[in-house]
Amino acid sequence: MDRSERTRVKSRASRRRLAGALEPPLIMPTFVLMAKADLEGCVKFWVPEGHVWHFALKQAAGPETREGVEVDPDEEQEVPNSKGATANLLLKFPGDKHASYMKYIPMPALTRAQTADDTEMVPIAVFECRGLEPVRWTPTGPYCVQSEGGVEYNEVGFKDDEDWCEYDEKSETSLMVGKKIAHEFVTLAEAEKRVKRMQK
Repeated sequence: MDRSERTRVKSRASRRRLAGALEPPLIMPTFVLMAKADLEGCVKFWVPEGHVWHFALKQAAGPETREGVEVDPDEEQEVPNSKGATANLLLKFPGDKHASYMKYIPMPALTRAQTADDTEMVPIAVFECRGLEPVRWTPTGPYCVQSEGGVEYNEVGFKDDEDWCEYDEKSETSLMVGKKIAHEFVTLAEAEKRVKRMQK
């Protein structure tokens, strides 16, 4: 191999390394929980920080589904065979070689409280997933609401599987949050598209 050919080989190798360095990092599948609660007498409904979520999770590459899985944003575990990555939930489905994981991702630029004026589901939480997909949310509480009189209630829950009801003396209004909160999980791209449509 003469000098000019060696130079061409080195040049091609350099271009390959540069191309690899410029490739965008892999992005894990990200799901957004869209929801809309049935409200009466409340101007705002939201999920507080640190809320422990309860989900049904489906195996991404198989038929297995796990019900009643808790995801606590305040509990972190190191993801096996990763460079320091952490997750709020690790579980292994039958037949999978590696553990699946789920992680709550704070995204205040996207998620928000539901207001009395909302007619569609709004984004309330974001989760990064690998090897699994969230298919159902079981609302338990505690959640937060603000009454028409400006009073905040932060112990909204569905005790005995019933709607939450209260009376706000300041506004002299009966308050209610329905136990069945309409919801669905969508991709991050789909959630961003819906938010843009709502803002028009």
